Amino acid sequence: MHEEPDCNQLRQQLRGMMGREPGTCCFKRFASRGLLASSVWVPRQWLALLLDQCASAAVVFHLMACPDTVIVNLTAVASVLFYREVFPDLHMNLTWTVVGFALVFPLQTAIREAFKRREQALMAISDFRATLMNVYLANQIWDWPGADAWCGRAEDNVPKEQGGHGKKKGSFKDTPLHPRHGPRVFNLLIRLVEAMQELLLVPRRGRSRQEFFTCVSPEKEMVEDAELKGRSAVLKLLGRLHRATEELKAAGMPANEASRINQYNMFLCRDFERLWSFKTYRTPTTLRSVCRVSIQVFPFFFGPYYLHLIKTYSPDSDVTDSILRHRFIFACLFSCLTSTTLVALLNVAVALENPFRPGSTDTIRVQEEFQLCREALQEAMQDQEESWHERFDFEWEVLRSPGDDGSTSDGDACRTLELWRGCSRDPQRLDGRCWTRRLKEAGTKRAEGQYAAMHY
Repeated sequence: MHEEPDCNQLRQQLRGMMGREPGTCCFKRFASRGLLASSVWVPRQWLALLLDQCASAAVVFHLMACPDTVIVNLTAVASVLFYREVFPDLHMNLTWTVVGFALVFPLQTAIREAFKRREQALMAISDFRATLMNVYLANQIWDWPGADAWCGRAEDNVPKEQGGHGKKKGSFKDTPLHPRHGPRVFNLLIRLVEAMQELLLVPRRGRSRQEFFTCVSPEKEMVEDAELKGRSAVLKLLGRLHRATEELKAAGMPANEASRINQYNMFLCRDFERLWSFKTYRTPTTLRSVCRVSIQVFPFFFGPYYLHLIKTYSPDSDVTDSILRHRFIFACLFSCLTSTTLVALLNVAVALENPFRPGSTDTIRVQEEFQLCREALQEAMQDQEESWHERFDFEWEVLRSPGDDGSTSDGDACRTLELWRGCSRDPQRLDGRCWTRRLKEAGTKRAEGQYAAMHY
């Protein structure tokens, strides 16, 4: 006869398993940080160092791989050749202070200010998403006193004896709330999210070429036209939200509650205008123009220094043609390295100019942020029929916490521990889904429900 294992003993074993950090020679997971954190496999320190170095090299190469790099490298080599052939005696040890003040400091300032704008834009998107969620919940679930009971929202002017939800009285008797008011607002907010995403992904304005070469390229007019179309669509949808609030007022919602919803709508408008300003304005164009031109002409003014690297040696030393050739090669490489590094810093500043630029490492991931908006609205819509006090089990829970009556299911606890053990040894856990997959295969009803909710 099969005996159920002692779950107290299993819990102790589970705590022992979570007290150490299991893994392989290359990867580990932080079991002591909890089940959700332990679902992530991270590389060991030696592998992380190797991967970080390779990734950093790839990022730097990506920043340097541009036409500006080719031009500035040609300029750097040409400057060394020019001074060696034309002014062979003009070699001197120049100071690098001018480079720090004229190039590095402006680039550092531009990068810092652009990154600050990115953080502010990200906070504006976060505020927009939070307000959007509350606007939907207010339109979907807020209720008010009816004629005979609390549920004034559901009154449809059909007597309860006839299967309805009650008749309205007073000044609201002819305006019951549409039964699909919540879904209508949901569809409106989804369209608002789509319009915002489309607007923020429009190419940016504020480039120097857009100001001085409008006769060559219609880019400026096309960008402004696309931005205005997106702005018009967003403002129309925001205006419709106010009319949705008026329907709630007409159906009997108290004025103070409707005023609160309109305040949420105003917050959405405020966050949109903040995002609009981040989208349409930039850090100084003149600063970037000065840096771009200075980087290109910088090697010619520092040619005497590179010549100094070639010709500075002791009079008593035996300098052969081979040594001079090696010094010349080093001077060219050093000149190219300095100029290319400045180009990379300029590209960092330019990449951050548009905080909503897709495909960049350090800019806002607009598609992902607004996908979170859609998922938040979907989850709120799917959970609206659940009681607020109903127990909610997390997908990553190992042992069921006590319910309202203080009871737990030992069978589920033991079975879940076995699943946990299997996942800890499963190499496929690397994709972060082993735990979900095993719970789903086990047929646990709660896990099935959570899995379906997360993959709707």
